[in-house]
Amino acid sequence: MKRTVRLGLSAVMGLSAALLAWSAVAGAHAEAEQASRRALERYGGDVTRACVALREIEPGDEISEGNVKVVEWASSLMPEDALTSMGDVSGLVATTRIPAHTPLAKAHFLRDERAVQVPRGTVAISVASDAEHAVGGSLACGDEVDVYVADASVADCLTRAEVLDTSVLADGGGDLSWVTLAVDASAVRDVLAATTRGEVTLVLPGASASREAARSERANNEGSEG
Repeated sequence: MKRTVRLGLSAVMGLSAALLAWSAVAGAHAEAEQASRRALERYGGDVTRACVALREIEPGDEISEGNVKVVEWASSLMPEDALTSMGDVSGLVATTRIPAHTPLAKAHFLRDERAVQVPRGTVAISVASDAEHAVGGSLACGDEVDVYVADASVADCLTRAEVLDTSVLADGGGDLSWVTLAVDASAVRDVLAATTRGEVTLVLPGASASREAARSERANNEGSEG
């Protein structure tokens, strides 16, 4: 196939994809407008502006003009805590499912302050610990620690992790007995295995220490064992 023909086909395919994407967005906008008109025709009364979901929004989805539009809505059908401008909702992350064509409300973005927020790309895991093996029990949420396991005379650095919660923080007092960490999914097996090999120690590095340094040390340890 000649180069000019291939370029022509690529251009046509790109234009087709763009038109399909535009049609999908336009269709979602049209559905929101139709839902608004049906509500006004059925219930009448005063109208107000409302941020309405163009499609079903799942927990964890970020709100933008791609999934929400401001339309006129029957005031009698508005939630008490309704959000009425894109400035109010843009960038928010849904914490519950929002059905398509539903006015957005503050309740859709509430967070349980007691719930553990696990950073994207990691998993949460709890390990038994005490003050002696966790920097005197002074760990706080957001601290980055290196996870070591000591077996006989050898200490290995398994991974770097973020502190999500501790027994002291959860209870507001008492002695440290567990720590919940956010770790890379690839490190979960090593951390779990370490709890059976020996004592797990959490080390709080200085500000200049990096995640790459911890990974490098772990790689070196694995290389020496091989």
